[in-house]
Amino acid sequence: MHRVGLGWILTAIACLLWGCAVNAGAPSTTQALPFHYQKTMCFGPCPAFTFTVSASGAASLDIIRPLREAPLNALEPGRYSAQLENVIGWNQKITAAASAVNHNRLDSLYDNPRVTDLPATITIYNGKSVTNRYNGPDLTTLYAVLDEAMAALKWHPNETK
Repeated sequence: MHRVGLGWILTAIACLLWGCAVNAGAPSTTQALPFHYQKTMCFGPCPAFTFTVSASGAASLDIIRPLREAPLNALEPGRYSAQLENVIGWNQKITAAASAVNHNRLDSLYDNPRVTDLPATITIYNGKSVTNRYNGPDLTTLYAVLDEAMAALKWHPNETK
């Protein structure tokens, strides 16, 4: 069989088995890796918030108690929205940070019900939820990437109705 013909046949078979892009010249629509990051309340002045990123790259920040670090410390409690501008960079950083702390292999809960005055940090990534409140693993690498991503976004207050 002719080599060009064989190559075309193998390509066609591969497309049938794994799928091929119909319009190779079209821009790719890379989706953001969704993530949920939450710090719960404590009896003291600790910050409390929920930060989420959806597959569309839309981000939301619900501040219950003010954050301490600039520039986020300028935001009043309330709801905010933003849009990731660099989805590929977000995906790379989140993947690396989650891998560095073995997020998918962690237990779902690190807690002690006898300890009452500690906030919990909750992360949900790739279908895996981890609540880290007491005696849990060191996840500062992951939290630092999330804090940096939050600080880099241009937050807009959501209108209340």
